[in-house]
Amino acid sequence: MVEAFGKTLTLDTISSRIPNNMSYDDSLILADRIINGWIRERVLLAQAEKSLTDEDGKFSRQIQAYRNALLVSEYENRYVNSRLNRNVTDDELELFHSANPELFKLPEHVVRAVFLHLPKEEVDLDSAKFWLSKADSITMPKLEKWCIEHNASYAIDTEYWWFLSDLLDQIPMHIYRLEDQLKRRKVIEFSAEGRTYMMKILDYKFKDLPSPLAIASERIEEIIIQERRSDLLDDLRDELVKEAWSLGLISRDSIPL
Repeated sequence: MVEAFGKTLTLDTISSRIPNNMSYDDSLILADRIINGWIRERVLLAQAEKSLTDEDGKFSRQIQAYRNALLVSEYENRYVNSRLNRNVTDDELELFHSANPELFKLPEHVVRAVFLHLPKEEVDLDSAKFWLSKADSITMPKLEKWCIEHNASYAIDTEYWWFLSDLLDQIPMHIYRLEDQLKRRKVIEFSAEGRTYMMKILDYKFKDLPSPLAIASERIEEIIIQERRSDLLDDLRDELVKEAWSLGLISRDSIPL
């Protein structure tokens, strides 16, 4: 137990801040740091209270305002966390996305594509190329098995949208006529840096157009949840004010004009 300026730091408090899996020697070192830190904090707090007394009206009001804000914030957070529905349905995501396209303009071109690459020595690529050209629910599992067996790097999620810059980090394809290249629906095959690359572009959207829902969904979910939080707090504040009026806890004189 440690005492300073009428306050006590108990052994239980110190122990609760030390991980259970820490060695005995390390526990002693950490305990010593906790104690020294607590002592410094009490010394500084005592000096601050001595120097900045309640006679300083402005400072006293700042302390009270901070205390009030802290209490209200903690109460509101607990109220919301116990009631907030964080489940956002696909229908809600789609409705918000279609109603607010201006909020989700693309910062760069995006591409929905599947690809693989592997050492250039591999020559038996016909099956992989065929499955990649189909890119459906039947061929993708077969392609994934082939990639694993041939130690190929791959990305075959047909619903995933790549920012073009991220895709080019994976597939060093030369861009010369962007729109024509993105419109191609055949498998693109080339070699670079000792590896063979194959890719099929499934869809694309250009910069400044509304983004696909898949890209915007995480942000939309956050917006919807924040709107729900705001609505909960507005309802809470309204109900508390109504209740206070009905109980006679609030009085108000007319403002003379």
